[in-house]
Amino acid sequence: MSLETAAVALANRLASMEYMEMYSHYGADGIAAAAIISIALSRANIAFKLRIFPKIYEADVENPEISLLCDFSASCTGLPESTMFIDHHVPYSTSSNRVNPYCFGGDGETELSSAGCAYLVANALGDNRDLAGLVMLGIIGDNQTLSGRNGMIIGDAVANNLINPVRGVLLAGRTTKEQIASSLHPYLPRLAGDEEKAAAIETICRSKISDEAYTACMLSQIVLESGASYEALRSLYGESWSLEREVIQNARAFTAVVDACGKAEKCGIAYALCCGDASYLNEAWEIAVSYWNRVIAAVKTAEKICDGPAVWRVGDAAVASDAADIFIESADSPTFVIGQGTESLLVSARAPACSSVNLEQILKTLAESCGGSGGGHRFRAGADVPLDHEDEFLAGLEAAVCT
Repeated sequence: MSLETAAVALANRLASMEYMEMYSHYGADGIAAAAIISIALSRANIAFKLRIFPKIYEADVENPEISLLCDFSASCTGLPESTMFIDHHVPYSTSSNRVNPYCFGGDGETELSSAGCAYLVANALGDNRDLAGLVMLGIIGDNQTLSGRNGMIIGDAVANNLINPVRGVLLAGRTTKEQIASSLHPYLPRLAGDEEKAAAIETICRSKISDEAYTACMLSQIVLESGASYEALRSLYGESWSLEREVIQNARAFTAVVDACGKAEKCGIAYALCCGDASYLNEAWEIAVSYWNRVIAAVKTAEKICDGPAVWRVGDAAVASDAADIFIESADSPTFVIGQGTESLLVSARAPACSSVNLEQILKTLAESCGGSGGGHRFRAGADVPLDHEDEFLAGLEAAVCT
């Protein structure tokens, strides 16, 4: 069976149902996947109930026989065979009702996200090619490439004028001031969180008479004043995508806003944007900026508690994932960020693409040995560890990464 055949089989299963329930992850990829499937279900007159969570346990799935899990798999291995999965993480469920590139010889790390898998299912359910723009949220949100099936999906969308390639500044924000002061990816150490400096740069550039001159001035000022790493500066400007059917056309900005709203526990607003509801747009931007400022504050006050491997502690556990993305920008070895949640230690791990480690395996094995759970991808993974097992976890981490 091929991935496309599996998508048709899952679509046929959905088409036979009058009602189903869906659970999805709260990141940009998971929310985009949920939106793609729910729009396709609505068009096919199939009723559904959607819940979006930061993590999921088997007990959370109330009716597993009619449930679909999007961007979730590793933590729910005991659900019945009838449970459906759309995912791109290493699969641990034995369900045959799943669409996951790993199950069919594909690469879920770089070449197909959960949103991409959802798109295959949606198009097997009906003509839903107009939803291709949402696939970009999975590609950008999970740092994927436009190779393999991603390339095929986006290539078709470009041919149909649903997505158009553009070049420009790769900072999310409605104004230059907001782009600079709230920038996470890339992170600008001396400018992030400093609205006064960001406003000064905006004022300097305002005198330029053309868009090209304005952009050149902005980039020059950032290079001079930001203190950013070489790799970060390289990612200030480059290829982006215009999503012609979405409420925020800039693909990177759309991804950043949806991801921030999800992580700020405003998943309903993020989902509404993906479904084309522009009435929440201003509120969504405000939520996103507030969340980005939380990340910046956490990074600036982070404490490095270990060098081998590099482990940082942040005061705001909810932003550990984005903090890890920032720390890895200037690192050449695996980096871990931990924060204390209400019930557990939240861990986010990142590794450079040249690394030989497998973070998914390390965190899953180590977290489970401590009574927690973990998983993800080879170079991007996370874990929940009971608070009273922190020392055990850190010792195991050192042994696993440094030996």
